[in-house]
Amino acid sequence: MDKLELTVDHIGMNGDGVAYHNERPYYIPFTARGDRILATVGEKRGKGFAASIDTILSPSQDRQTPKCRHFGSCGGCGLQHLKPDVLADWKQEKIRQSLQSIGAAKTTVGPVRTSPEYSRRRVEFIAAKRKKGVMVGYHLRRSHQIFDVGECPLITSPLLALVKPLRTVLADVMPRNSQARLTISDTLNGPDLLITGPITADLDARERLATFAQTEKLSRIALINEGDNMLEVIAELKPPLIQVGRNTVAIPPGGFLQATQEGQDALIEMLLDVLPKDAKVLDLFSGCGSFSLPAVHQAKSVHAVEGDKSLTAALQTAANSKMLPIEAEYRDLFRRPLLPEEFAPYDTVIIDPPRAGAKAQVEELAFSNIKTIIFISCNPVSYARDAEILLDRGYILSNVTPIDQFLWSSHVELFSVFTKAQAF
Repeated sequence: MDKLELTVDHIGMNGDGVAYHNERPYYIPFTARGDRILATVGEKRGKGFAASIDTILSPSQDRQTPKCRHFGSCGGCGLQHLKPDVLADWKQEKIRQSLQSIGAAKTTVGPVRTSPEYSRRRVEFIAAKRKKGVMVGYHLRRSHQIFDVGECPLITSPLLALVKPLRTVLADVMPRNSQARLTISDTLNGPDLLITGPITADLDARERLATFAQTEKLSRIALINEGDNMLEVIAELKPPLIQVGRNTVAIPPGGFLQATQEGQDALIEMLLDVLPKDAKVLDLFSGCGSFSLPAVHQAKSVHAVEGDKSLTAALQTAANSKMLPIEAEYRDLFRRPLLPEEFAPYDTVIIDPPRAGAKAQVEELAFSNIKTIIFISCNPVSYARDAEILLDRGYILSNVTPIDQFLWSSHVELFSVFTKAQAF
């Protein structure tokens, strides 16, 4: 394979270092701006080539020692080698570039609010049963192979503490040469575990899993057998509650929640700073109430719309338990977005769509008379596409705040507010 001496010019949108040779770009993971390296050239990628580090000839000042011994082999955390301020600046710049692409370069992008290490409260492990036992961990980088995780400076300690006992109990319930997905959420009442895989819930398996839940102080353990795709709760010792503002909500098995408590609290703080008093709020893609529950204490009422029945039910149950004026509606906003006339009863919209964004819904929202739109997004690219629709209809975007709940990854979340003085 060809080798080249390259100097990294900048970090690209996906987190790889970008260097140029004969005006051709080379994309090198695990590099920093200013690194001078000897690189091995790989496969063609677009107008350039992928490459890998052979030797770091002169390291950049942007580098730091990675926090985890799995760095480089693990499929996650591709940016642990960057100093915190460098990584924050890069994520801020990602948002600026997305805004620039739609002609909103003058929008102020504030400082990044970053969640600390050991704060991710949800994790997905892969369990693989082999002849010698069960491996529990992550995928290797760009591979379907699994490696046993020994440390992870991303996730909370209760999640990491489950790895070793999981290897033991799963050895007794998983078939040979099988894999299962383990979704674990750190709740107020202990970890909530959902196992998805080819596991038959016979009496022996149930007893072993129920005993495991008690021994490891889980809030709940549930199982989805891949054969029939049916969800079954094996044991629920305590409600799997998470704190949302001044309220709690019991999440469904595997249900969505904000990645870190710190990130969620930051988003709620910004929400309450801009939410008009006594507003009639419509919360789109509401989940189990990350924003509906805090907003209702400042708003007159909240109507929450969510496309997942279990999340909708969880929110309504939490609201009813405290007699909060929240109405939760199950509705697929991708297939059946709210139409402009359906926004008439409301004056404020909160919208937090998944990574793909909400183009169809935003197109309808843009033709409404909503004065304030609080837009949260985990993808600057889809956000820019949707934001352009609102800007074209007379909405004003003054500033954006980056929220980093995905430390050491290329992902970044953002918080923004659109306002319109009068109807179009």
